[in-house]
Amino acid sequence: MSCNICGSGNAVFFLKCADFEFREKQVELSKCGSCGTIFVNPLPPDKELSGYYRGNYYEKPGFIFGIIQGLRKVFFSGITPGKVLDVGCGAGTFLKTMKNLGWECSGIEVSESSKKFTRKLKSQGIDVKYGDLLKADYKKNSFGLITFWHVVEHLKKPGLYLERANELLKKGGLLFIAVPNIDSFSFRLWKSNWFHLDVPRHLNHFSPGTISALVEKNGFRVVKISHYSFEFNPFGVLQSLYNSLGFEFDFLYKLMKKKPVKTGASYYLQLSLTLITLPVMAPLSTALAYLFSLAGRGDTIQVLAEKH
Repeated sequence: MSCNICGSGNAVFFLKCADFEFREKQVELSKCGSCGTIFVNPLPPDKELSGYYRGNYYEKPGFIFGIIQGLRKVFFSGITPGKVLDVGCGAGTFLKTMKNLGWECSGIEVSESSKKFTRKLKSQGIDVKYGDLLKADYKKNSFGLITFWHVVEHLKKPGLYLERANELLKKGGLLFIAVPNIDSFSFRLWKSNWFHLDVPRHLNHFSPGTISALVEKNGFRVVKISHYSFEFNPFGVLQSLYNSLGFEFDFLYKLMKKKPVKTGASYYLQLSLTLITLPVMAPLSTALAYLFSLAGRGDTIQVLAEKH
């Protein structure tokens, strides 16, 4: 199979592990010998892939995470407000906070489950479309900022979406992308137990170098790269630690999302051990996440780029 990013057929085996949702199917990752991007190989058919997004996948795991998501606005606090488009806007939490900063907000989402938020968002002056960005009827050169919060890793052809973003941005407009970091210390430590690997939903896995190359290839100049996200990094380290210790895979995350877990004695034992160890594991994970980020090997990458 050819690389999703550069089209090269020069790929080698990288890793094989069970899918992160059902733990039933083995998913293989390959590394492109040309651009270095790591990707699911072969790509699952759309019908199969849609099965991994059912239920409440798009909803945040609890009220606290919703509040933390509101902190995303901090990244843009020094930028003069204009028109922003959030690709994969979900419940619109980020757009509501940007609205409070004076931005004119639009969002686009493919999830049917997110439609229940439409009326409330529109009443707050936020325009939301449902469908594919490549087919949406936005005017060219009309936005000052376009954001992809943990969306690009889910796309089969991410280059096409960045090319479309370039068309929609004004000259000098800004592109923001957040993705997991396959070059993180967390991945190196925990491999297939790394929470943010999330195969096969995460079709592409980037390092700072490969995501920068993708951005620059599509008409942008990288302005800033950061490696710390309070929303994603500490919990990613925490759940990876529990996965590596032999707990039911993503046990804590499943509890927070109210997803099915194994019942019986195993459930009560794991729940008890989680509650007992959490007061130590949570601050430890937060500290590790921060240290990893200081070293430039945090669990996530945030890229801010400018249109040429």
